[in-house]
Amino acid sequence: MTYSIDRRRFVGMALGTAVLSGAGFGSARAFAADPTEVAGLFTGSVTQGNWDPPGYAAFTAMAKKYNFKPSYVDNATYEAAPAILRQMAARGVKMIICHSSGYSAAVEEVAKEYPNTQFVIYSYASDTAGLKNYSAWSVNWDQYGFVTGAAAAVSSKAKHIAIIAGEEIPSAKRAVEFTIKGAKSVTPDIKVETIYTGSFTDIAKAKEIATGVIARGVDVLIPSADLADVGTQQAAEDNQAFTIGSYMDQSKDYPDAVVTSTVLNFNKAYDQMGQFFTEGKLNGTIYTMDLSNDGWTMATPFRHVDASVQARIVDLMSKIAKNQISVE
Repeated sequence: MTYSIDRRRFVGMALGTAVLSGAGFGSARAFAADPTEVAGLFTGSVTQGNWDPPGYAAFTAMAKKYNFKPSYVDNATYEAAPAILRQMAARGVKMIICHSSGYSAAVEEVAKEYPNTQFVIYSYASDTAGLKNYSAWSVNWDQYGFVTGAAAAVSSKAKHIAIIAGEEIPSAKRAVEFTIKGAKSVTPDIKVETIYTGSFTDIAKAKEIATGVIARGVDVLIPSADLADVGTQQAAEDNQAFTIGSYMDQSKDYPDAVVTSTVLNFNKAYDQMGQFFTEGKLNGTIYTMDLSNDGWTMATPFRHVDASVQARIVDLMSKIAKNQISVE
């Protein structure tokens, strides 16, 4: 049985404590007696968007495979995360998986207080602060950004693309930096606009920004704001522009806009978390998810562009995976 709490119910730590230890989550005694409970923390809704739903699906599959008792909190803000993590650990949750690099500060703060709980980040981590109970499955956002930028650039006839990102969390800033680098590696004179919406959920704002950059001549957009990407994709479809889908194949949802999509291997990462936890092998290690180990890929076939575009990007990914090209 799973449980979800909307962030609107977190009106201060006292209320959060009441919700997490009350009827909705069961008694602290009951959870403490269950050593196989694992919990997930998600920034948005696990039923909407392109970041949290596939992550939640992988979390659920992992819990079922390894016979864990799953629980989760979605729409959990970074500010509320320390209180939520403490409540989970205090009631006896043995592994807590945080589905965003934006939770890293909260994990570093709380993990040292609960050495018997394993804390895991999925997305990005540069280090785990020397904590043996803090591990991470870190997407190589350098590769990801580089290839995404290259794909957008070679798909752009106007030589003018835009990145519409959400909040300036570590993984987002890293990806944006290398998206620009990848775009310029294939089209040196490409114009790249970068706009942060300041939100992963504000669909209307993303759509407004996307409509504006299209009016300025952008013909390929790179959505990178999770749920808010819906606005970017809608603007592209409404205005005959193209996009690169994010994290999962979005071509069926936006058939007139999506050229290709990045596809993260959430299932592989979460399965490894469950395996290593079961085997007692979580020990403060960062596990990189990249092109060389099937950590992510690009969806094929490409649409709306010449076949040479797909061939060029597939070749680029192959060479990066084999270390024949460095993105640094």
